[in-house]
Amino acid sequence: MYYYKIAEVTLCSFLPIHFYEEFLCEPCEADITLENTDELPPEGEDINAGDFMHRQLKDGWFFHLEYSDKTGMYMNSEYTKLRLLGYDKEEIRGVYGWYVRIAIECRLAYQGYVPLHSAAIEVQGEAYAFSGNSGIGKSTRAEAWIEALDATLISGDRPLIDVKNLMVYGVPWDGKEKCFRNVHFPIKAICEVRRSDTVYARVMSFKQRRKLLLRQCFMPMWDMGLAAIQMSNLRKLAETAEMVRVFSGPTAEDARELYRVLQQREYKKEEADMKAKEGFVLRHVVDEYILMPTGDNISKFNGTVLLNEVAAFVWDKLQNPVSKDDILEAMLNEYEVDRETATADLDALLAKLSGYGVIEED
Repeated sequence: MYYYKIAEVTLCSFLPIHFYEEFLCEPCEADITLENTDELPPEGEDINAGDFMHRQLKDGWFFHLEYSDKTGMYMNSEYTKLRLLGYDKEEIRGVYGWYVRIAIECRLAYQGYVPLHSAAIEVQGEAYAFSGNSGIGKSTRAEAWIEALDATLISGDRPLIDVKNLMVYGVPWDGKEKCFRNVHFPIKAICEVRRSDTVYARVMSFKQRRKLLLRQCFMPMWDMGLAAIQMSNLRKLAETAEMVRVFSGPTAEDARELYRVLQQREYKKEEADMKAKEGFVLRHVVDEYILMPTGDNISKFNGTVLLNEVAAFVWDKLQNPVSKDDILEAMLNEYEVDRETATADLDALLAKLSGYGVIEED
């Protein structure tokens, strides 16, 4: 048998799990057991969960690939007893680690742990987690900190956050970095990443904190009871952790300046967010930018909206929740214009977009 300890949970597995080697521990009482089984699942309704399906059973769930239910994993309702079906089949070798990860994350949710989609690094014994939408530059910021500040990577994808004690834990699953460190450090800050030529940080309201966590944290939507517990975990994390929206470029110099800002807590005040509505797309045709409705909005929206280059730049910023002041800062960085003129132009543009009904408060 193989024993692995991830945060407060010990897993006892009948087979070794790839990438879990750093988390091996001495045999002990296990919180989760993984066994082999030949039992085929009973008939039932399958619900799509991305690349996988799950089927509710009398006491738990059966997870399997979309194209076959002859292999997969049984999980009881408390995520303490796992049974792997077809472990010797080729089709399951690349995915059973995913099943195990889901079970561990679910079990840890009961104990107040939240998996956060982020790149987490450690500097002088303190952890910083860079979170945000895919492609925004989380890994790039982490790499810049490693270069500039001799930081070390804790996890490049979804580290665990201990909500009660505000600690960040490394995990045996990761993204492209393949970083599997069995370490933990106290949280200094959770940072929502934004690209900018100017380095600064802004206080986030409770509403903004909670929305970030809801977007970037694992939520077991197939299990309403556990989802309610996870919602409570997220609320507590939003209330207690240092969470700020950070603006910076990807260089080592930017990393050093942002680190100074965070250490000194030189934060700008919180601002309300606005965002582009779903169902509109910007097309660049010859020398014009055309804002066009898509889907159901086609029948609701009369015609299209022509935008100039600056308006198209603002529309791009509105694809993520953003404050008016931060759009203004981005305009001042991008264009040779004084603040008074830029402010007047931005006010007029936002009034125009609001009148068309294509932006909303977030």
